[in-house]
Amino acid sequence: MRARPSQPTSRAARAWQRGVTLVELMVSIAIGLFIVLVATTIYVRGLSTVNFRVGQSENLNNSRYALNVLDNELTKAGYRRDPTQDIAEAFPADGAANATNACQFDVGQAIYAPDDKSLCLRYQARDDAETDCGGAAAGLGAFAGPYVPPAAGTGLFVERYTLSDGSLVCQSGQATTSAVQVADGVRDVHFEFGIDDMSDPSKGRHVSAYKTAVPASHEVIRSLRYAILMNSTGKVTQGMASTVCSRWAEAGGTATSCNADGSQLYQLASGSLTLRNLMP
Repeated sequence: MRARPSQPTSRAARAWQRGVTLVELMVSIAIGLFIVLVATTIYVRGLSTVNFRVGQSENLNNSRYALNVLDNELTKAGYRRDPTQDIAEAFPADGAANATNACQFDVGQAIYAPDDKSLCLRYQARDDAETDCGGAAAGLGAFAGPYVPPAAGTGLFVERYTLSDGSLVCQSGQATTSAVQVADGVRDVHFEFGIDDMSDPSKGRHVSAYKTAVPASHEVIRSLRYAILMNSTGKVTQGMASTVCSRWAEAGGTATSCNADGSQLYQLASGSLTLRNLMP
């Protein structure tokens, strides 16, 4: 007959059934929490880095596009299909402000600043296929031939560039078009105007001085310097200390436009141009 295995003693049974101690449990919890803390820190820092890079890329792309548009569009101010046409004939005075963008020009005036954040300009269409910033055609009609100047006050594009709800927009003079966004994420813009004092026409066309105030009626804008403050749409929670706000203030921009609390990513872009159609 097969012998039955001996039963364990009560002390051995208790030893066999014993679980982890409180100290072992606390050590396990501490190790687990440390692992969770490390993983969370890595995730948060990685997410912050991604947000910083996305905001940086957004600002860079928007600023490049804004500067490119301003360089291409503002330099058209004063363009005449026939360069020998007298500027006073090509650009007569407006009897009333434009109903769509409120721009109103004096005789011979092709660009002016209605305020320190806006520019109004006008120019003749290059050809019948050209459109303004709102996509409207000039309607040259019988004057579509090369170097044929249109009748006084016709075939003109009138555009206004200004800030609106965090964007740089262009409002054409056509009643059928709405404001077109030029660049998004524009916090502020600052202009310096290279002006020519027309009180002494014998000196010819030149830049006599640069000023940040809106030019007076007798001062013609011949060149421009401009700085654009861009801001990212997303919040940046971590990152290096930025000097953009101090550089923006040094450039003459409005100090209250830039908040240096580090929660938003800013970028400063600048450019300059000479209005070649209004120079000798």
